[in-house]
Amino acid sequence: MSSKRMLTRRGLLKVAGISAAASTVAACGATPTPQVVEREVTRIVEGTPQVVKETVVVEKVVEATAAPAEKVTVRFSSVGWGGWLSEPWQSIVQDFNASQDRITVPEYEDVAEGYQKVMAAAAGNVAADVYMFENKYMFGFAARGFFLPLDEMVAASSGVQEDMYIAADWGECFFRGKQYLVPFDNSPAMIWYNPDLFDAAGVAYPPTRYDEWNWEDFLATAQALTSGEGAERQFGWLGERGYYLLNWIWGAGGWFLTEDKTRCVVDSPEAIAGLQWAADLVLKYQVQPLPENIPQGGNSGMFYAKRGAMAQKGTWWAIDLKAQEGLNWQTAPQPTGAGGSWVRNPNDAWGIWIGSPNRSAAWEFIEFLNSDESLTKLTKAGLSTSKRNVLYDVFVKQEPTHVNWQLFIDALEGHVRRHPDTAIFAPMMDIFNPVWDAIIAGDTTPAESMPGVAAEINALLDQCRAEGNCD
Repeated sequence: MSSKRMLTRRGLLKVAGISAAASTVAACGATPTPQVVEREVTRIVEGTPQVVKETVVVEKVVEATAAPAEKVTVRFSSVGWGGWLSEPWQSIVQDFNASQDRITVPEYEDVAEGYQKVMAAAAGNVAADVYMFENKYMFGFAARGFFLPLDEMVAASSGVQEDMYIAADWGECFFRGKQYLVPFDNSPAMIWYNPDLFDAAGVAYPPTRYDEWNWEDFLATAQALTSGEGAERQFGWLGERGYYLLNWIWGAGGWFLTEDKTRCVVDSPEAIAGLQWAADLVLKYQVQPLPENIPQGGNSGMFYAKRGAMAQKGTWWAIDLKAQEGLNWQTAPQPTGAGGSWVRNPNDAWGIWIGSPNRSAAWEFIEFLNSDESLTKLTKAGLSTSKRNVLYDVFVKQEPTHVNWQLFIDALEGHVRRHPDTAIFAPMMDIFNPVWDAIIAGDTTPAESMPGVAAEINALLDQCRAEGNCD
């Protein structure tokens, strides 16, 4: 309605005695109904004010009844989580469906085939609305336009605000200045150990705080816990490959990528020293099994079978450890190297597919996922949430209560560094991992191979920056 028409209408209303507000509603689509009204008014009769009754016809505005809103469906999916946490996930979905009657979230889904299938689903316009994504893959997907920017939704939200979350986790949700994810969990890569194996070998437990043991102490402990031969051999250390090696690279004073993620420096003397140390644990000191000596079930299976005394995993491993009946386990800090004590901290977060037809409903579900009640269910299962109040109030008090859960918070508050997540994360690790396997096989050394690895990765970074996808 134009302002000119409104002004004209108001003038007529003053004459007729009908409120402008009622007219506005009527003019915009409500139903006007004629009505006879008897009212008292003051008239001047022969020079004297008198109250008289008069009858007028007015239009009574009857509001049109809005049609009930159509119920929408929001699909929720994770990638590669399989059966983990399926019970609390589904419980949260049921809680959300019961909390309102406008949005339905069907059963929690998981894409077991991985991120390639997620992108294929988006290309076919059949992707889910809400995804739980690993942050390290977010950058590549955001570069290809997969995610909906969340900045305006976050700005208007009372339940999702920056100061509610671990700062390092929040900072990893942005790409090219826009926020595409909301933090969900973190996962400091800690040392987990079996106290029963320590007791049997007469070895003192690791310390309970950071900076109380070093690499040499760790090696002596791993050697004292390594015994036996062949298929019955027990190893003191069950280390991991790939980005888990960041613990040793950082501890030696090196980096994989520079902190601003612009250059690969895995060929620096410090980074090479960290990688050589990790290789020596396998080849020189033999406290860690060769890949061909790890049975089906991997390092986790060896730990469950009590063939490994110490292992390296993220917080998420607590989910599986809690399911192992009769297994005694505890946590220990990363030992301190020449460059300090540092652990990798991968994150998971929630995001919305840009092709979602129900964006507002999808965001409402993400806000529900980030409620204290929802996160408490996931935290009690073993995950360390990015939301600080739940982390501090629930995570450290979960079962089993004898476990040193505080170590994870100590890590987040001073022993994590920025993860080398970029839009080329996947191809970057495709370059590094085969070379590491060749090192463990004895075919090359970090000093010989890392200059070539750095050159290949830097070529990818140069191309990525030229395309505007890497800062």
